[in-house]
Amino acid sequence: MIKTPQLNYDRIELGGAVPLNSPLVVYMETTTYCNLECKFCPHYLSPNEFQKGTMSFELFQKVCINLSRFTPQIKLLRFCGLGDSLFNKDIAKFVEFAVKNKVAQRYEMISNGILLSENNQNILSKYLDRLIISIEGLDNKEYLDFTNRKVDFESLVSKIKNFYNIPNRHARLHVKIHNSSVNSEEKIQKFHDIFSDISDEIYVENLINLWPNLISNLGINSGHRFVEDDPVNQKVCSQIFKSLQINHDGKVMPCCIDWKVENVMGDANHEDIIDIWNGKNIRELQIKHLLGKRTSFLPCSSCTMNELSDIDHIDEKAGEILERVRAKYERL
Repeated sequence: MIKTPQLNYDRIELGGAVPLNSPLVVYMETTTYCNLECKFCPHYLSPNEFQKGTMSFELFQKVCINLSRFTPQIKLLRFCGLGDSLFNKDIAKFVEFAVKNKVAQRYEMISNGILLSENNQNILSKYLDRLIISIEGLDNKEYLDFTNRKVDFESLVSKIKNFYNIPNRHARLHVKIHNSSVNSEEKIQKFHDIFSDISDEIYVENLINLWPNLISNLGINSGHRFVEDDPVNQKVCSQIFKSLQINHDGKVMPCCIDWKVENVMGDANHEDIIDIWNGKNIRELQIKHLLGKRTSFLPCSSCTMNELSDIDHIDEKAGEILERVRAKYERL
């Protein structure tokens, strides 16, 4: 077991590399349903302002075939979104299909772990490179306090332990908790005592205002989500140069925290995702940021993702990136 954040520090120097021919990471939202209602999540803070639904396997197949055509290959496909991926009863089939069609170099999933079962554990342990389990409390009462749902904590720990002990498991098991749940040295030690021996990676993550236009940090101002550096305001968001999110209904977004679906770049039901990645909508969004107009439109003006959850900062190279972006799209 090692103490490590979700961040990958083996990364390219983004400012010198963009515009990219392929996104580095694609977030796959296979469902917006969740069995919890965490007090820092839109499911609790604004549940009627986003669409509920689950991705069909037919749409997922189309998306995967599209994504597999990117050159170079996408580095990471991460199953996550507004819902819990395990709430999609076919999620194991989704993961297996993506891996067999070589969509990306690596595959990850974020989940609360409650719906881990014998039916999905073996497939997920075989095909994922990492399963990230978000813990929301350290007993039944804390889960009820933080998630507004009754959760059998001992049963959850047992499921995590079972996953960890699967023979020939390929997926690394990453267990994390937010700092409002472990707000003392005693609770941090309790978290480690419970999970250190049944996880490969373990981490206490700072709770931040992740979602635009929502106060989701529960009043805790603890700085950056992953690192100790003080947040620095950025005029250019790196997310829109390196990532895409495919929503459950096929809408293609430039980042993973646009929960109101305001920056729609295209629709995977009717468009090739490579065309969307190289298309006018993304180009115009990138140019707005590079020209210093990020604060002039929603949701970007109210978003702190790049300041509080990322370590790729490209402001200093905005001018030269703008020249390269314009030159690329003039050639297309």
